[in-house]
Amino acid sequence: MNPAQRQALSALLSQPVQWQCHLSGYTSFAIGGPAEALIKVNLRSELQPLLAFLAEEDISWRVLGKGTNLLVGDEGFAGVIIRLGGEFTQCAEEAGEDGLLQLQIGGGASLSRLAVRYSERGLTGLEFACGIPGTLGGAVIMNAGAWGSDIASVLQGVTLTTAEGDIPLTAEEMDFTYRSWRGFSRYQGRAVVAAVGLRLRHGDPVEVTARCRTLQERRKVSQPSDYANAGSFFKNPPNDSAGRLIEASGLKGLRVGGAMVSERHANFLVNTGSATAADVLRLMTKIQKKVQEDWGVCLEPEVHFI
Repeated sequence: MNPAQRQALSALLSQPVQWQCHLSGYTSFAIGGPAEALIKVNLRSELQPLLAFLAEEDISWRVLGKGTNLLVGDEGFAGVIIRLGGEFTQCAEEAGEDGLLQLQIGGGASLSRLAVRYSERGLTGLEFACGIPGTLGGAVIMNAGAWGSDIASVLQGVTLTTAEGDIPLTAEEMDFTYRSWRGFSRYQGRAVVAAVGLRLRHGDPVEVTARCRTLQERRKVSQPSDYANAGSFFKNPPNDSAGRLIEASGLKGLRVGGAMVSERHANFLVNTGSATAADVLRLMTKIQKKVQEDWGVCLEPEVHFI
C-alpha cells in the first residue's frame, strides 16, 4: 500500500491499524510471517465500507479468526488481515416453535464459548463444539465438527457482508459436505461471514452439560497440548481415520526441521519450537506420499493456508 492508501485505511476504522504485524502471534501454530496490515473491526457499520475500499484499491485481504486450523506462510501476507470483534461477537435470541431457540450470532464469536454457554443452559446441538477453538464464522466456512456432528446440523443461515452490501443465505441454499462449505468458493475473497443463525433445542441441563464435559475431557486426553499446533491436519478419508493411517505407516515422531508428527495423535503436526511453514509443508508432503504408497489413500489437508 502507498502512503495515501494507508492513511485512508486508518481513517475508516475506530481501531488502530497494526502495520507489518507478524502473524505467528495470532495463530495456534505460532508460525507465520508479517501481514502488511492487521486490523480489528468492531462495528458492523465499518465492515462494508472497508470491503468497498479494499475492492476499489485492489488490495488483497483475508479474515483471521482465532488463528486455529491455519498455516500462514513464512513470507507473510501482502495485504490486509481482518479480525472481527465487538459487535461481531454479540448474540440475539428468539424463542421458536417446537422447543427451539433461534440465535443470531456475530461471525467473530468464539465457538467453544458458545458451546459451553448454551450447554449449561440445557440447549442441545452444540455439544460437539465444546473445546473446539476458533470463531463461529470460520466454523461455518469449514463446516467444523466432531464426534459425528457438525455446524451444518444446527445452522439456519448466514449473513455475508460484501463491498456491495449484505447477502442473506438460508442453510438450504448452502452446499455443505464433510469439513467444507463448498458453496463458499463463489464468495471467497469478496465476502465476510458477518452473522450466523443457529437453531438449538431445549434438553435436560444435567445431561447436556455432562455430555459437553465428557467430550471436552476426551479431547484433552487424545490431543497434544505440549506443542503448538493447528488441530487435526488432514481430513479423515471415507470410513477411515487419517491418524490411524499415518500411525500405521510408522510416521509418529517424524520430523522435518522444527515440525513433527505428534507422538500422541498422528493427525497432529506440531511446532516443536522452531518450525517454519516450509518445514510443515515438507512434512505434510512426506506424510501424503508415504500414506499413498502404503494404503493408496490421498490425504487432503483440513487446515487452511495463507
